[in-house]
Amino acid sequence: MSKAIMWVESDARGFETECLFNEDNRSYEVLVSAKGRGVDRAESFPVVEDPGLGMSPTDLDRSIKLADRLVWEIDRSMGDL
Repeated sequence: MSKAIMWVESDARGFETECLFNEDNRSYEVLVSAKGRGVDRAESFPVVEDPGLGMSPTDLDRSIKLADRLVWEIDRSMGDL
Protein backbone atom coordinates (compact mmCIF):
# COMPACT_ATOMS: atom_id res chain seq x y z
CA MET A 1 0.00 0.00 0.00
CA SER A 2 1.58 3.31 -1.12
CA LYS A 3 0.91 6.32 1.07
CA ALA A 4 2.18 9.89 0.78
CA ILE A 5 2.10 12.48 3.56
CA MET A 6 0.00 15.48 2.55
CA TRP A 7 0.28 17.48 5.79
CA VAL A 8 1.31 17.06 9.44
CA GLU A 9 0.49 19.21 12.44
CA SER A 10 1.31 19.07 16.16
CA ASP A 11 -0.21 21.19 18.89
CA ALA A 12 0.77 22.25 22.40
CA ARG A 13 -1.63 19.73 23.98
CA GLY A 14 0.32 16.81 22.51
CA PHE A 15 -1.93 15.96 19.58
CA GLU A 16 -0.20 14.95 16.37
CA THR A 17 -2.32 14.91 13.23
CA GLU A 18 -1.38 13.80 9.76
CA CYS A 19 -3.16 13.38 6.49
CA LEU A 20 -1.99 10.66 4.12
CA PHE A 21 -2.91 10.01 0.50
CA ASN A 22 -3.46 6.31 -0.13
CA GLU A 23 -2.54 5.82 -3.79
CA ASP A 24 -3.89 2.26 -3.99
CA ASN A 25 -7.50 3.00 -3.10
CA ARG A 26 -7.51 6.73 -3.99
CA SER A 27 -8.43 7.98 -0.54
CA TYR A 28 -7.12 10.23 2.20
CA GLU A 29 -6.55 8.97 5.72
CA VAL A 30 -6.50 11.37 8.67
CA LEU A 31 -4.68 10.06 11.74
CA VAL A 32 -4.75 11.73 15.17
CA SER A 33 -2.53 10.59 18.03
CA ALA A 34 -2.59 11.88 21.58
CA LYS A 35 1.07 11.55 22.55
CA GLY A 36 1.65 10.11 25.98
CA ARG A 37 -1.99 9.11 26.32
CA GLY A 38 -1.97 6.03 24.11
CA VAL A 39 -5.06 7.08 22.18
CA ASP A 40 -5.23 7.12 18.39
CA ARG A 41 -8.07 7.68 15.94
CA ALA A 42 -8.15 7.43 12.16
CA GLU A 43 -10.71 7.88 9.44
CA SER A 44 -10.59 7.81 5.63
CA PHE A 45 -12.53 9.50 2.86
CA PRO A 46 -12.46 9.22 -0.95
CA VAL A 47 -10.46 11.67 -3.04
CA VAL A 48 -12.54 14.31 -4.81
CA GLU A 49 -9.70 15.49 -7.05
CA ASP A 50 -6.39 13.74 -7.80
CA PRO A 51 -3.64 15.37 -5.70
CA GLY A 52 -1.08 15.60 -8.51
CA LEU A 53 0.13 19.02 -7.34
CA GLY A 54 -1.31 18.95 -3.83
CA MET A 55 -4.70 18.58 -2.22
CA SER A 56 -7.69 20.28 -3.78
CA PRO A 57 -9.28 22.97 -1.60
CA THR A 58 -12.31 20.70 -1.09
CA ASP A 59 -10.20 17.74 0.07
CA LEU A 60 -8.00 19.95 2.27
CA ASP A 61 -11.02 21.53 3.95
CA ARG A 62 -12.58 18.11 4.53
CA SER A 63 -9.35 16.72 6.01
CA ILE A 64 -9.03 19.66 8.43
CA LYS A 65 -12.64 19.34 9.58
CA LEU A 66 -12.17 15.59 10.04
CA ALA A 67 -8.98 16.16 12.04
CA ASP A 68 -10.76 18.68 14.28
CA ARG A 69 -13.57 16.21 14.91
CA LEU A 70 -11.16 13.38 15.75
CA VAL A 71 -9.27 15.59 18.21
CA TRP A 72 -12.58 16.59 19.81
CA GLU A 73 -13.60 12.92 20.09
CA ILE A 74 -10.33 12.01 21.79
CA ASP A 75 -10.69 14.95 24.20
CA ARG A 76 -14.23 13.91 24.98
CA SER A 77 -13.37 10.23 25.48
CA MET A 78 -10.61 11.17 27.90
CA GLY A 79 -12.84 13.56 29.85
CA ASP A 80 -10.90 16.68 28.85
CA LEU A 81 -14.03 18.57 27.73
